[in-house]
Amino acid sequence: MAFGVDARRAGIVDFWLTTEMFNPQKVDKVDQERLMFALKDGQPLPWEPGHELAGRGLRPNQAWQHIVYLGIYQLERAGELLASVFEPDPESYDERPGGESALAAFAVGEDGRAIDDSVVLSSCGWAVATVLREGPDRDWVAEFQDSSMDFTRDWLKIVTAPESAQPQQPQSESTAGQAPPVPSKQPERRVLDVDMLVKCLETAAATIGIGAALPHAEIRIQSKVVSRKASGRAGETDFLNSFLMQDLRLVAEKVGKADIGPALAHYLLPMSEIRSSARIDVRNDLEAVAARTAPQAIPSGRWLSDPTHALALNQQLAVNTALTMPDTGIVGVNGPPGTGKTTMLRDLVAEIITHRAKRLAALSDPADAFLEQERRWKTGQYTRVVREWRPELTGFEMVVASANNGAVENVTDEIPAADAIADCWRDSAAEIEYFAEIASALLMPKDPPPPPLTDPLTGWALVAARLGNKDNRSRFADRFWYHKPDESVAAGDTEPARDWRGMRLVLEEFGQTLPALTWTQARAEFTRAVERVETLRLSRATAHQNIERQTRKQRELAGLDEMHPAVARRVAAARQRATAAAESVGVLELEADKLRRVRVEEAERAVRERVAIAEQTLQTRQAHADRIRDGRLAAAKREVEARESELRQRWDARAAHQTARPGRWKTVWTLGAARGDWRQHAAWLATEYATAQQDRQQAQDRYDDIQSELDRASDAVEQARTALESEQALAAGVSHLAFTHAPLETARCDLASAEEELEQALHAERVHDAARSACARDLATLAQQLDDSATSLGRYFPGSAWWHDREAREVTAPWTDHEWNRARSELFLASLTLHRTFLQHSAQILQRNLQAAIDILVGAAPANIPPEAAQAAWQSLFFVVPVVSTTFASYGRLFSHLGREALGWLLIDEAGQATPQSAVGALWRTKRAVVVGDPLQLEPITSLPFSAEQGIRHELGVDEQWSPSRTSVQRLADRLTALGTELPDAAGKNWVGVPLSVHRRCDQPMFDIVNTIAYDGFMINGTGSGASEKFAADYPTLPGSKWIDIVSDYAQGHWIPDEGKYLDRILRSLADLDFDMSEVMVVGPFRDISRQLRARARKYPGLVAGTVHTAQGKQADVVILVLGSNPASSGSRAWASSTPNLLNVAVSRAKRRLYVIGSRQAWGGHRYFGTLAKHLPS
Repeated sequence: MAFGVDARRAGIVDFWLTTEMFNPQKVDKVDQERLMFALKDGQPLPWEPGHELAGRGLRPNQAWQHIVYLGIYQLERAGELLASVFEPDPESYDERPGGESALAAFAVGEDGRAIDDSVVLSSCGWAVATVLREGPDRDWVAEFQDSSMDFTRDWLKIVTAPESAQPQQPQSESTAGQAPPVPSKQPERRVLDVDMLVKCLETAAATIGIGAALPHAEIRIQSKVVSRKASGRAGETDFLNSFLMQDLRLVAEKVGKADIGPALAHYLLPMSEIRSSARIDVRNDLEAVAARTAPQAIPSGRWLSDPTHALALNQQLAVNTALTMPDTGIVGVNGPPGTGKTTMLRDLVAEIITHRAKRLAALSDPADAFLEQERRWKTGQYTRVVREWRPELTGFEMVVASANNGAVENVTDEIPAADAIADCWRDSAAEIEYFAEIASALLMPKDPPPPPLTDPLTGWALVAARLGNKDNRSRFADRFWYHKPDESVAAGDTEPARDWRGMRLVLEEFGQTLPALTWTQARAEFTRAVERVETLRLSRATAHQNIERQTRKQRELAGLDEMHPAVARRVAAARQRATAAAESVGVLELEADKLRRVRVEEAERAVRERVAIAEQTLQTRQAHADRIRDGRLAAAKREVEARESELRQRWDARAAHQTARPGRWKTVWTLGAARGDWRQHAAWLATEYATAQQDRQQAQDRYDDIQSELDRASDAVEQARTALESEQALAAGVSHLAFTHAPLETARCDLASAEEELEQALHAERVHDAARSACARDLATLAQQLDDSATSLGRYFPGSAWWHDREAREVTAPWTDHEWNRARSELFLASLTLHRTFLQHSAQILQRNLQAAIDILVGAAPANIPPEAAQAAWQSLFFVVPVVSTTFASYGRLFSHLGREALGWLLIDEAGQATPQSAVGALWRTKRAVVVGDPLQLEPITSLPFSAEQGIRHELGVDEQWSPSRTSVQRLADRLTALGTELPDAAGKNWVGVPLSVHRRCDQPMFDIVNTIAYDGFMINGTGSGASEKFAADYPTLPGSKWIDIVSDYAQGHWIPDEGKYLDRILRSLADLDFDMSEVMVVGPFRDISRQLRARARKYPGLVAGTVHTAQGKQADVVILVLGSNPASSGSRAWASSTPNLLNVAVSRAKRRLYVIGSRQAWGGHRYFGTLAKHLPS
C-alpha cells in the first residue's frame, strides 16, 4: 500500500514536471542598448573584431560572456499548434503568456569559444514537435533527456576543433578565495563563426524534429559583462527551459522512493483523504477563536510596531496557528487585498527569532551551541571547515518564496527597512545595533557600485535579505560578507562618505575584542525580558481563565435556573404521589383483614378434612403392612427353612456315599460292577442335590420379593404418618396463617418508592439551591475581578461585546494591550541583542561557517560537499540573517546542496498566483510552511492550453484536482488548513485557510465593491479617514471615483480608441496637477489594451501600466481601469466576468480614486460588473 501512495505522489509530480516542459523562458527582443543582437549576414559577431562591443572598455576584472539563442519562435504559435492537436477550448481570452523563446541556447566566452556544459535544448520546442508527431506520452521526460544528450553530442562536434588544430590552452590567473583552474581534459573549442551557429541551429531543429509549422530561422545573441574569473564557466543558468524542471525531476525521483517529508506529503494529499468534518469556521465557532487567541497562545516576541497598534484578531489568529502547528505541516492564510499579510508575517518572524533566542539562553556556554565534529571540503586552494549546530538550535531558518520577484522583494525589503518599525523603537533599535549598516547596504539600489550609506540609515537591522537569482546572491555576498570600507575622501569632502564593514570584517573584529557583555550577563538580561513578558502574560491569562470560569458559571447558573421549575415540580409531584400511596395502603389494609378472616376459617375446615384423610390413609397402609408381615412373609420364611433342611440332607447323603466308594480290590473282584453301581448312585445323589438347591433358591427368592413388598408397604406407612403429622402441624398453626394481599403489597411498594423519591427530590432541591447560591456568589466575585481587568486592558479586553459585535471583535486581537505589546517587542529586541552577543562570543566558528555558506551561495563550493556541512553552513547564515527570500524559480539552485526537511520555515507570499508545482521543491526541503495568498485575486498563468493539459493528464492517469490551470499553491494549502471559513467562488463555496479580514487600504466605494463581489461581505473596513481627507485637501479638483461611459462601435481588437482619448485627458489632468505618477496605475483586462497602456507609460514616467496582472501586489492612489472589449465579441466580456478575480484585483489596487472607462451598457449586465456599475456613478 505504501508503494501505491508513493507512486501516486510521484505521478502527480511527474505530471507537473511534464507540464513545465511547455513553460519556457522568454528570449528578449533585439535591443542593442540592452546588448541583445540579431545575427545578420555580413556583420561581425559580438566576439569578433569590428563589433560595437570591441570598443567598449571593461575593468581588468571583467569580461564579456554571450548567450547564443538558436531558432527564435513565437510562443503564441506554439500554443496554436498544441490547440490544433487537442480539442480546442471554447473562446478564451485568458492571459496565456506571449513572447518568444528559442529551440536551443549555449554560452560563449569572450574568446568566441563555446563554454562547456552550457548547451540547452528547448523542452517546449521538443514537446510541441513530439505532440504534433505522436501525441502525449508518459515517457516524455526521459525521452527529452535522451534527445538532449543526442543534441549535445552533435553540438560538440560542431564547436570542437579537430585534434590537429588544437592549441595549448593557456592557464588563467586565479584570485584569492578561488580554486585554481583545472587543466582541461576536453578537446579545444573552435572560435565560432556565423556558419557554425547556423549549423548549430540546423542540428537543434533536426533533433527536435520541428518543421515549418513553427518558424525558427532567427538567431540572437545576448551579451553581458561578467567577472573575469567566471567568464569561462557556464554557471547554473538554464537559458531556455522552466526553472522548475530540474528540481521537479529530483523531487519526483525522491518521492517515488518514499523520500518525502510530511509537509510535501500533506500537500499531495487528495481531497478524498481530507477530513472536512474537522474544519473550524472562524465566523461561527467563536469559542475556538477565543481559545486560539488566549494569552497562553500569544507569542512571546513581537515586531517593533507601535505598542498601541495591535494585530487584528485574525492576523493574530494566523500567527498563533502557524506557531502551534506540529514540527512539520502546512498552514494556509487567506490574505484579501489590504489585510496586512506582511504585518502578520513580521510578527511571525519576530517570534521565531525570539524562540531561537530562548534556546540560546539555555546554553551555559556559547561553545555548547556547536557539535564537536568538524565537516570539511576543498574550495579551490582553501579548505572550508564547518561546525554543526546542536539540533535544538536549528529549524528556525525562514525562507520567503513566491512566484515572482516583486512579492518576495517586497517582504524582505520591508522587514529590515527603517520604516518597518515604529518611531518609538528607533532609538532602541539603534542601541542594539544589529548590523543596521549592512542591512542598509543590502537595501541600496541593485546596480553597482553601491552609493554611500545615507544618514539616517534606510535599514534598522539585518533580519532579512534578498537572495534567489545569481545576481542577487553575488550582490549579497559582496555587500554582506566581503565589503570593506573605502576610507578615501572625495574631492571637496572634508570626511569620508559613510561606509560599512562586511560581516567578515565584523567577525574578525569580534574575535579580536572583548565582548561588551559576558555570556552570563547577556543571558541574565534576556531572561529578565522573558520574565517581564511572562509576568504580564500571567495576569492576562488569569483574566482569561476568569472569563472562561465566568462563561462556565453563567452557563451553569443558566442551567440551574432553567432546571429550577423542574426541580420544584419534581418535589411537588413526589409529595403528591407519596400522599396518594399512603392513602391507598390504608384502604387496602382494611380490605386485606376481612379477607384474612374468611380465608382462615376456610383453611381450618380444609385442614381438618385433610387430617382425617391422612389418619385413614395411615390406618389402611398399616393394616396392609401387617398382613404381609404376619401372613405371606412368615409362610415364605417357613418354606425357606424347609428347603434348607432338605438341602442339608441331600448333602449329607452325598457325603456318606462318598465314603462308601469301592476300593481297588473290590472293584477287581467284582469286575468293576461295584465301581459302576457306586457311580450310578453318586450321579443320582448329585441330581437330587441340584434339585434341592434350586428349590431352596426359589424359596429364598419368594421370600425376598415379599420382604421388598413389605418394605414398600412400610415406607408408605411412614409417608402416611409424615403426611398426617404435617397436616396436624398445619392444623395447629392455621389460626396464624400468613396472608398476602397482592394489591396491598403493590401499594406498600409504591409507597416505599414514593417516599424514597420524595426524599431524593428534597435532597436534589437542597443541592440545587446550594449550587445556585454558590454560583451566584462566584459570579459576583468574577464580575468584580473582570471589571478590574476590563478597566486595566480597555479595548483589548474581550468583554460581552466581543461575542456580539463582529467589527469590534475583529479589528483588534484580545489581550494584546500596549503594556504587554511593549514588553513583547522589548523581548524581540533582547533576542537580537542575545544573537549579536552570541556572535561576539563565537566569532571564529561563525566566521568559518559563514565563509563556507558564502562559497555555497556564489557557486564556489563543490556539488558533492557533505549534506550535513552544507546544512550547517546555511544554518549559520540564517542565524545571522534570519529571513532570506527567493523566487520558486531560483529555489532549487539556491538550496541545491540541501535535502529533505533541511530548512525550518517556508513563508510563501502571493501563493494564489503560484502554480501548484512551483512550491514542490521548497516544500520538500522544509519542515513547516505558511502559505499566504488569496485565490480570489489573480490565479496562476499557465502557458499550456487547457485541452493540452487535460490530454497529458489523462495519459499520465492523474486526477483533475492536480491540474495547474485549475488550482494553485494557495488552494492546495487552504484545503489542508482546519481553521478557516468558506468564501464564494465561481463554483459556489470554497474553503480558505485562516482568513485575514480587516482591510486597511481602499476608500469607498472600492472597499464595498470588492467586499461584495469577492468576499461575501466578510472583510471589515479598517481604512481610516485621515489619508482620504488629506488626499481630498491636496487635490480638491479631482473628481470622486466614477464610471466614464464610452459608447463606440469602432475597435482595434479589444482596444477602443475613444476610451484611449478619455484616458489621455485624465492623465493630462493628473500631470497638470503635478500628481505623482508613480501613484497612478492604468490597467486593462486584455493584451490589446495593455500594449496601448504601456505606450502611455513611456510618456508619463513612473506610471504603472499593463494588464490587470501587472497590478497584482501593487497599489496606487489612483487606478484607471480601461475595459475595452470589441463590441462584437461578447465572449471577451463573459470571460472577464466569469470569476470575480480580475475585477477584484483591479479595484482593490485603488486607495483613493477609481476611474473606470468603458461601455456601461456592454459591461454592466455582466456578473460582478453590475455591482461595479451600482457603486460608481457616471
